[in-house]
Amino acid sequence: MNRLHALFGRGGAVLGLSGVLGIALLVAVCGFYVSALDPQEVQIADLQRENMQLQRQTKVSHQAVPQDPAEKLAAFYGAFPPAKELPDLLEKIFGAARQETLVLEHGEYRALNDSVGELMRYQVTLPVQGTYPQIRKFLRSALAGIPALSLDSIQFDRRKIGDATVQAKIKLVVFLGKNS
Repeated sequence: MNRLHALFGRGGAVLGLSGVLGIALLVAVCGFYVSALDPQEVQIADLQRENMQLQRQTKVSHQAVPQDPAEKLAAFYGAFPPAKELPDLLEKIFGAARQETLVLEHGEYRALNDSVGELMRYQVTLPVQGTYPQIRKFLRSALAGIPALSLDSIQFDRRKIGDATVQAKIKLVVFLGKNS
């Protein structure tokens, strides 16, 4: 230990105050580079790779876009799930309710055919009882999980001002392809 102390003492005397401060500054800069700049460079490289992948995907998706209006319309209608997938879509809605511990005891279901267009609407009316955040999370999850689902209307009813639970009547519409 005394040897090391003597070595540093002699080195400090030879370098002087400015030399010691220069070496300390060099060590500090190296530490800053390792702790701050190097991880940022790795993150920049990752983002550049992700950007390249997204650009390739965008080029591929632009090539697949139809140019003819009839093809665009057919592609639009083709994006909706076929009517045979309705039970699976309803199960996703019920699963979103179960996830938020909401009980759907009964509901009203109606198929609404339009004479114009190639879509069929399936209206689902659900009475739900729970807290407002539970109902909101249920709707967010159901709407995010089923792109062909829309919220038609919602009515809230609270029996007493201090009640935590509310009763809601939710009308959802599932859009389905007729010709699928």
